Amino acid sequence: MDEALRADLLRRAEADQVARRALDAAAMAAADEENLSWLRQVITDAGWPGRSLVGLDGAQAAWLLAQHADRDPVFQRLCLNLLTAAVQQGEATLVQQAYLTDRVLLHEGKPQEYGTQAIARDGRFQPRKLRDPAHVDQRRAAVGLGSLTAYLASMAEQHAPEPMRIPCPACQATIEAWPPDSDETRTAACPQCGRVITIRPGD
Repeated sequence: MDEALRADLLRRAEADQVARRALDAAAMAAADEENLSWLRQVITDAGWPGRSLVGLDGAQAAWLLAQHADRDPVFQRLCLNLLTAAVQQGEATLVQQAYLTDRVLLHEGKPQEYGTQAIARDGRFQPRKLRDPAHVDQRRAAVGLGSLTAYLASMAEQHAPEPMRIPCPACQATIEAWPPDSDETRTAACPQCGRVITIRPGD
């Protein structure tokens, strides 16, 4: 086992999670950018960091960094391909593969398979674009995931869904709106002056 690589993976994964628990967008972006370039080099040098190389916790950390490598969808797809091969060799888990599959598919403009990626909408979480919703729980069970309903309820318990809060460009009052998905444009009206604004992904 490569203990130095494992320790580095665990340290980076912890920094990732600290930034996300704090909902610190700047810290999240900084961690993701640094981890992206670092993980690229690790994979170039050593291949996918599976459990034999870095232990169960190190392999989980490697998956987490790949899951958040959103700035480079091509690299993230490469990670999924390598992770899929690692699953077949017993070096990674089906759950890790399911989460990364959904992330990659959505970035490629396709519906997700397992409903692991959700969006806050109307006071609750709901899955982002999803293929064949009627059979999603069967697909989830096949990889060791619980029901989608229970998953979304757990997400809401951990972090209550909240709308975006945007200053009105006309009167500076606060406009509350639920965020758009990656392929959506939404509108919201100012409760004070009635000004209607358009909200696009990334706003």
